[in-house]
Amino acid sequence: MSNLMRELFFADAFYYKDLENSSEMNKELISKILEWKHDDPEGDDVSNSFGWQSRKTMQKVKSGFADVTNKINEFLNEVWSAEQYNEGTALEITNMWANVNKKYSYNRYHEHPNSLWSGVYYVQCPPDCGNIVFHKEWARYQTTRKPVFSSEPPVHTHQWDSVSYGAKEGRSIIFPSWIGHQVGQNLTDVEGEDGYRISISFNVRQIDDTRWYLD
Repeated sequence: MSNLMRELFFADAFYYKDLENSSEMNKELISKILEWKHDDPEGDDVSNSFGWQSRKTMQKVKSGFADVTNKINEFLNEVWSAEQYNEGTALEITNMWANVNKKYSYNRYHEHPNSLWSGVYYVQCPPDCGNIVFHKEWARYQTTRKPVFSSEPPVHTHQWDSVSYGAKEGRSIIFPSWIGHQVGQNLTDVEGEDGYRISISFNVRQIDDTRWYLD
């Protein structure tokens, strides 16, 4: 019998949750986000191609977003407990913004620097509106080429080089900020504003109970 032992270290955790009673909240969010888009058509441009991103101040200065912010904070409290963070600390949203992807728009590959966790909440998701895809960068491990496994995808999840989540209205996903990711093209056949892929993104840092950021 072989005495080979295997241990897995440095795994990255992903959390997702379907927020309760989100339908009515989403209707209001769609209206508020499209109103914001109308008032600020240039918005911000960090990763969105051919779509629209709001300024990253949603949790501070825009009215109408209190409910979703509270629900995301409740989710973050669950993540805080699951991660067994030190008492006297908390997870706090540092910035939050809206994404509106019309047909053929997408989000380029990017990361979220200077944050601990990042997340997305799905407000409106027509069929075929684009998945979010997370990538493992082999280059970071100073590997000249990706290993070849006996099956594709590999049997063990720690060997995967990408993982994809479909967009689902009312669902939020929280992931480590250093994980590179992108969003596929919105290829829906739904016309007009009902065909927009609308989501809310946010970044999170750990703070201590005096409200100073932990380095």
